Parts: sequence; structure tokens; C-alpha cells
Amino acid sequence: MRIKRAVLAAIACLMSSAGYPVGAYAQDYPTQPIKVIIPNPPGGPGDIIARAFTDKAAQSVGKPFVLEYRAGASTTIGTAFATKSEPDGYTILALPSSGVGATAIKKQLRYNLETDFSPIAGIGSVPLVLVVRAATNIKTITDFTAAVRTGKLTFGTAGVGTIGHLTALLLMNEVEGKATHVPFKGNPEVTQALLGGHVDFSILSIADAAPYVDSKDVVLIATTADRRLSDLPNTPTMTEVGLPHVDAKLWYAFLAPSKTPADRITRLYNAFAEAGKGLGSEKQLQSLGFNVEMRDQGALAKMIEDETARWKKVIEFNGIPLEN
Repeated sequence: MRIKRAVLAAIACLMSSAGYPVGAYAQDYPTQPIKVIIPNPPGGPGDIIARAFTDKAAQSVGKPFVLEYRAGASTTIGTAFATKSEPDGYTILALPSSGVGATAIKKQLRYNLETDFSPIAGIGSVPLVLVVRAATNIKTITDFTAAVRTGKLTFGTAGVGTIGHLTALLLMNEVEGKATHVPFKGNPEVTQALLGGHVDFSILSIADAAPYVDSKDVVLIATTADRRLSDLPNTPTMTEVGLPHVDAKLWYAFLAPSKTPADRITRLYNAFAEAGKGLGSEKQLQSLGFNVEMRDQGALAKMIEDETARWKKVIEFNGIPLEN
């Protein structure tokens, strides 16, 4: 027994001197601020959500999170930048679901979400809503189905491959309809196009649609929420109107460069999970329609895999050409 203990002690000593301290990562990490790459411009819902979680998580890890914005090319610029970072837990990526849409639509990317990153945590989602221009006289999903089957409607999105675009295609596939796509630079421009009568409908986040709930210019037909929203008690869910497969949402997650030590990933997940406990009732996040839905590394990896496959199928079915 004494010999066995001596051998184990010697092995531990050798591992420590070789630069692989046993269990040291968790105790020593973090010793400096953690950089969070935001692949979208500041001020949007994803930025607000990431800031809320990192501010709370900083209380658990004892070091601040510093947000760095690397926007452009549908999140791919910031995501590519994150892959070049050291896998030491001091640089992580705040990934929105639009990053998966970009992966599905881009022909050539310098990274692979599933192999170049290690999932940390899925933190939650924002439901989407079908918003229709009131002048179309579409008031129900039955009306929408009949109108979209004529092929005469137009729909606005923040661009090809965005979740709004892909979800609109999914919806039209489900009801066997077609419409002309009109891309814009972002959701604010889409909203203004709807209000101005330049497009007939769009799929927007609850956050983007909320200011216009009582507007006489648009009608909210159905949401992708799991149940009716308290702020929209008269708007049914897609499941209620017979379209359960149209359940896409804007979700948010944190990833780290692959090969980041597993115990540092766990440390970060625990910090975000703890943060999520106190953010479910946070008014600013509620105003965005955000629901805290924690997913661990395995669940997040599965979701990214499933979502990527789902949107690739929609793109192929609709003959959408891949972008370079």
C-alpha cells in the first residue's frame, strides 16, 4: 500500500513539474478578464442578452467579462476571429442562432462550428412572430395561407440566410405557398418597410415586433413561442394554428475555441447557469421576449448540429444558391 501511494505521489509530482497540474485549472482560472467576441453590432438584442449574462457571471468567476464587437458578414467575421484565439478560456464567442444560418448558407467558411468550437452554454431564446401588413386584410393563418398561395406577396428580411429568411421559407413550405423575397440591411429597415407598405409580411423577433403590437398598420398572426405570451394573449402560437414544425427561435449561446480545457468550460457553464437563475425575471430581458433556457455542453452541441441540418435542408429544398 505504501509503495502504491509513493508511486501515485511521484506521478502527480512529475505531472505537475511537466506543466500539467492536477486539478489546477479550476482553482487558478480565471486570473484575468475574459474577452467575449460579439459578432454583431452593439445595441441589439444579442448584445443586451450577452451583457446581462456576463455581468452576472462575473460575480461568480471573480473577474470581469470584456465585450469586443467584431460585426459583419452575418456573424462570420467575429466567429472566424474567435477561432484564432488561444484555447485557454480567456476568449469566448457569444453566438446567436443567425450564426448557424450563416453556416448553412455559406459555401466557403474558414471555420466549422461543430469542430472548431467547444460548446459552453446555451442560455435561452426569443420567439419569432409572423407580422403582416394590415392593408393586405390578412387577419388569420387561414387568410395568410390563401394569400401566399397566390404567389403575389412580398416578404422582407434582414438578408439571405438570416433566421427570419429561413423561417419564412419554412413557413411557406409548410403551407405550400410562395412569395418574393426582399432583403434589407437589418430588422429596423424591415420593420420600416412593413409600416411603409413596401413589403407584405415578415418574420420578426418579438423584440422587433413588440413596439407595433397596437399599431393599425400591421397584424401579428402567430408566434413560434411554446405557449401564448402574456404580452400577446390574443396572438396564437404556430402549434395552435396547426403548424407545429414552424417553431424556430432566435437562440443565444456561448462557445469557446476547441481544445479549451474541459474544467474551464465547466467553470464558465456553472457561472452562466448561476447567472440564468437571477435573470428570468429581469425586466429588460422580458421586454425582449427572452426566455432563459440553459443547455449544457452536450445539449448545445446537439442543438447546433440539428439546427445546421435543418436549415441546410430548407435551403436545398428552396433552391437557394450558396454564398461564397
